Parts: sequence; C-alpha cells; structure tokens
Amino acid sequence: MKMYSVDEAFERLKHYKMTTHKESVRRWLRQGVIEAKAPTSRKEGWMIPEEALNTFIQERLPNFIAINVVKEIEDHHETSVAKEEEERIRAEMWIELANKNIWEGFLELKKTRIRECIEHCGYSSPLERDVWKACQENSSAYSKPRVFYLLDAFGFDGQRLLYDQNFDDREEKIIFAIIEYVRKKKTKGLS
Repeated sequence: MKMYSVDEAFERLKHYKMTTHKESVRRWLRQGVIEAKAPTSRKEGWMIPEEALNTFIQERLPNFIAINVVKEIEDHHETSVAKEEEERIRAEMWIELANKNIWEGFLELKKTRIRECIEHCGYSSPLERDVWKACQENSSAYSKPRVFYLLDAFGFDGQRLLYDQNFDDREEKIIFAIIEYVRKKKTKGLS
C-alpha cells in the first residue's frame, strides 16, 4: 500500500482545490479527520495511507462527482465550457467544505480599515455605514465582525464571494470584495 508524506498529501489536496496550506493538512491529521500513522519522530513525520487520503478526498467532493471526472476535465484542452464547469465544481466543493465548517481561517474586520478602503475607492460615507452594518449582520454570533475564508473565496451574507484579485494582501482582497458586493446589492435594491 502506498503511503504519503504530509508534503505529498498536500500536493494532492491542493490539486483538488481543497487547501492551499500544509498546516491545514497537519491540523486535519492531528484532529483525526484524515486517518494516518502518527509520527514516531520529527524526522519520520506523518504517514498517510493512499486509501485514507482517497477516502478523505471523495468524502469532500460533491456527491455527483467522481475523482475521474475532475481528472478528465483537467486532461482535456480547456475550453470556456470546461472552465465554467470547473468553476461550478469548485464552487460546489467550496460550499460543501464550508457547510462542514472546514475553513483555513478568518479575518476580523475593523471599521477603520473599511473606512480606508472606502476612501481609497472614492465612495461615500453612507456606503461605509452600509458596509459596516452588513459586516456586523454577517457575524452576529461574534462580538467583533469577521469573515471565514477558504482557498480563493470567503463566506459573506450566505454567499461564496471570490477575492478581489486586484490586490495582493488577503485583507484587502476580502474587504474590497465586500465593498463591491454591498455596493452592487444596494444599487440593485434601488433600481
């Protein structure tokens, strides 16, 4: 039976868009989410059986998709239809992982930082109030507003929002995406 190291398992999980951090794999191993042989020394590290890794992957893929289907899409020449299908599959996988509360982390939102981003865009202070209110409503279970992220998206207002790729910093990618989401939602509500 083939055994995988953390690095090898990470590469497979990254390939299926399930994580972008090795630490997520280590956390899943420590929590027992992925069955594996615990390290006996620092040098040896975790040993993950291929069957356990495949089971983990298949449990997190949407029910109607098999690993071979994803592989077929990757093997064929990517057309716009294949890209749309890949994004739809990625979104379904993301939602399924999010529903199981598997997140990479969260970003605590600060009012001053949102104000800076609103000013950077040249938007009005009423929009700033709307964005802050939406952030508070989105995290009513927490004392401070926050959003949870996974891969290239985050959960907000019951939606999967993609990062704004015009920025390098994760915080800015998230905040500017929220600003645009709230701005568009407000514009649609007025028309």
